[in-house]
Amino acid sequence: MDAQTPKFHKEPISSSSNNEPAFQVFLNENLVAEVRGTDTEHQTVIPMRELTDYEESKLYEYISSFQSK
Repeated sequence: MDAQTPKFHKEPISSSSNNEPAFQVFLNENLVAEVRGTDTEHQTVIPMRELTDYEESKLYEYISSFQSK
């Protein structure tokens, strides 16, 4: 099962217009989302490509894993 677990990584980008931290999330080499803000209650996740339900679930797990640190 681990062989099929999506491998995400993030890269910082310029802050958004209201000076929130922003970054792009990649699955392998494909841009899959842009995330703005650090507060999980108010952050914006902008999808960049369609993911399977499983990949989308893992994407949100990935985002919340480093947001809670």
